[in-house]
Amino acid sequence: MKLQSVLRCVLLVFGLATLAGCAAPVPSGLWQEESDVQQLFESGQLLPDHTYYYLGSFAAPDSVIAVSNQFTLRSRVWAQIDMTEARLNGWLQWWRTERYGACDYHGGRIIAPDGRQAGVWYSQNVFNIIHLPEPGVIEVYKPHSYAGRTCGEPRDESSR
Repeated sequence: MKLQSVLRCVLLVFGLATLAGCAAPVPSGLWQEESDVQQLFESGQLLPDHTYYYLGSFAAPDSVIAVSNQFTLRSRVWAQIDMTEARLNGWLQWWRTERYGACDYHGGRIIAPDGRQAGVWYSQNVFNIIHLPEPGVIEVYKPHSYAGRTCGEPRDESSR
């Protein structure tokens, strides 16, 4: 009786491991910090053939991305915006006056798993997850700072 129980457990574990192995991994890209992209955003220059999205307040967003029109963004967190130079310059004015220490803005590239540039980003938060669940569709998650925190988020002192 014990031997049958052990065999059933082994078969169950083997079966679950086999099923888990059948799930195809989603190709991952990169959220790569680069100073030339930061300078591009800070110059107020818009990229042609890109669609812009933001996180946070419409008046003063926390993060902005421009996704190449070769890709479709799939997201529940990013809001699409019809970007103009006047709007970007208004945001830049706010960002320049509201910077505070460790929450400076950075810029970089969004790289698809095949190495193509899928877009650019400008954010206080320098870590992110990029997925390509199917050809031409990109998922860009909410960026984070060190230790998985969002820049400017208050610390929970009770967890110490």
